[in-house]
Amino acid sequence: MDNVLQALLSWQFVFFALAIAAMTFVLKKIVEFAIDSESIPTGSMTKENRFWKELILPISPVVMGAISGVLAKMYPFPEGISSPSARLAFGMVAGLLSGLVYRIIKGTLASKFAAATGAPATNAPTAETNSEDPGAPARNIDNKE
Repeated sequence: MDNVLQALLSWQFVFFALAIAAMTFVLKKIVEFAIDSESIPTGSMTKENRFWKELILPISPVVMGAISGVLAKMYPFPEGISSPSARLAFGMVAGLLSGLVYRIIKGTLASKFAAATGAPATNAPTAETNSEDPGAPARNIDNKE
């Protein structure tokens, strides 16, 4: 169990998860720009579309993590993660936890910055307060659809 926890807290895992959060953010921005653009035909797709919000957006970090884990053969994975299936699992878990890792790192950096400058600390972002946050949950829990 200690080896698993050590792998999850390693800099390799944190960096991989942050990279997946960044890729998810970029994908979301590109797709939502295309949806909002008049010149790009997207059919009936909107930002509020259930297919986009509840299927594609939530699974995209896991899928990107899995693909990245398999393709990034030169990435410095933690010790013991060398086979394609281990890299696949590492990437899937990193993708699954990427939003959480992003929010923890962002909150930690914000509190360190606030302590260093004497500025008031801000709370960690939530889906209700900051929908532009790549680490925010993919759907709003207050949505009554």
